[in-house]
Amino acid sequence: MSGSLIEFSQDLTTQDAPPPLPAGQYPGEIISAQRRVSNTTGRPYANIGIRIAPESYPADFPDGDPDGITLFFNRLQIGDSPTIRFAWKRFLLACGMPLSSRVDLMDLIGKTCTVDITHQEYEGEDRAQIARVLTP
Repeated sequence: MSGSLIEFSQDLTTQDAPPPLPAGQYPGEIISAQRRVSNTTGRPYANIGIRIAPESYPADFPDGDPDGITLFFNRLQIGDSPTIRFAWKRFLLACGMPLSSRVDLMDLIGKTCTVDITHQEYEGEDRAQIARVLTP
């Protein structure tokens, strides 16, 4: 592949939606963390990319991506209210992070946590999503 040409191993007319990662609890590793602003509310939030390694897949899920599955947790608002601070406290504890009055998103990279995966329909396709990060 080079330039503007993209080639696939099979014709896209025969490609069906892959099955989503089954619902359940999985260990994950944070591989990205960045500040974003919601298009709908204009409020800042943290976009946390969490990778589920292929060795964590259930035995009956042979079609998972061999490089792992990355899902994004977008439920942490950035602000300074009791509700937001408590949500951050729970998240940081779940990731084994120390608590203080400041968080550097880059310090999250490489931390591990357990995530609860559920499914949600999006444009007719069943997709895995992180429902919550579980506290120990």
